[in-house]
Amino acid sequence: MAVQTLLAARLFDGAGTEIEDAFVQVENGTIKAVGRRAELGSAAEGATDLGDATLLPGLVNVHTHLTFTADGDVLGPALYDSYDIKVMRAVENARKALFSGVTTIRDCGTLNPIAFGIREASAQGIIAAPHVWAAGEVITSTGGHCYFFGIECDTEEDVVKAVRRQVKEGADFIKVMATGGGLTPNTFPEYAQFDREQMMALAADSKRLGKRVAAHCHGTPGIFNAIDAEVTTIEHCSFITPDGVEYDERAAAGVAEKGIYVCPTLSTGERARQKAEAAGIQIPPRWGRTREMRMDNIRKLVDAGVKMISGNDAGVTWTTFDDFQLDLEMLTEYVGFSNADAIVTATSRAAEAIGSDEFGMLAEGKRADILAVNGNALHDIGALRNIRMVMKSGTVYVDNVA
Repeated sequence: MAVQTLLAARLFDGAGTEIEDAFVQVENGTIKAVGRRAELGSAAEGATDLGDATLLPGLVNVHTHLTFTADGDVLGPALYDSYDIKVMRAVENARKALFSGVTTIRDCGTLNPIAFGIREASAQGIIAAPHVWAAGEVITSTGGHCYFFGIECDTEEDVVKAVRRQVKEGADFIKVMATGGGLTPNTFPEYAQFDREQMMALAADSKRLGKRVAAHCHGTPGIFNAIDAEVTTIEHCSFITPDGVEYDERAAAGVAEKGIYVCPTLSTGERARQKAEAAGIQIPPRWGRTREMRMDNIRKLVDAGVKMISGNDAGVTWTTFDDFQLDLEMLTEYVGFSNADAIVTATSRAAEAIGSDEFGMLAEGKRADILAVNGNALHDIGALRNIRMVMKSGTVYVDNVA
């Protein structure tokens, strides 16, 4: 396959380095070289010049649910839609993600045949979809959070068997619902669904089998259990207690000490809030207070040394697969991240948390997952929505160059 060369006013490698007047060369689905245009010499002839654009790695959304509707009723379709409808929705959600600049997703809970089927169809180029890193079915308690696409467990023996089953079925990582959640009736986000010993057994067997663990944790007791189990990532990390949201310094220190990544799913619910405001619906004051506390808690986690990664929980209420950029926009506007640091949470650090060195950076030898946007994304985070080109493994899926 011929070498393809892209030129742009600037390049951000996804790890912290910016190159002005830059190029990236792609061959056989892999990045061959990255550098300054002047280094190309005559090789610059025939290159695709994107002009005033930013080249950066394709975005990585580390928290999605492929079969969820992302509308006002997520639970009903999750419970009652046919399997075939769920498959078709998953294909469409994946397409939306790819065409919005997301070239890799980590799916944190979907029925095994659908999650693994979408992963394989994407890998074979049968459908237009990001690369998929899939947990498949979650590990939860009987009647617990997301039991309708989970393996229900109540003992230490149960959770170990569930881990082994998921590895056998083909899971890329293990997703455990360490606490209840807001989507599932009769579960309680503030309380743990598994005790410390069960979580430690789950994580130990996952590690033995070479799998990382993502733990859904809203309640602080679940966070402490996840810390003791030394999971890889904590999803949400909401610090919910029976009395409300309350930051816990000891928990934050434990997360940082164990090197656990946190995916705060920052933008989840933000569009719902905006829709309510636009409709003139009176928003309860506690919503605003909770939102402010969440942002403050994330700032405190960062100050404590916790490594942040970005995922928007795509598929839940009014949180769509083509709106991942909102997570990064909120990191800059409300948490105080620089544009570059926000992009890192959705590129190189996301790949690091997933456990792959194949993507997440624009560097020689990496997979040619490339996003080009008009303007300077390091000065204007909104530029991430102004897409010029999306390339996945060297194949162009979006081409707005002309």
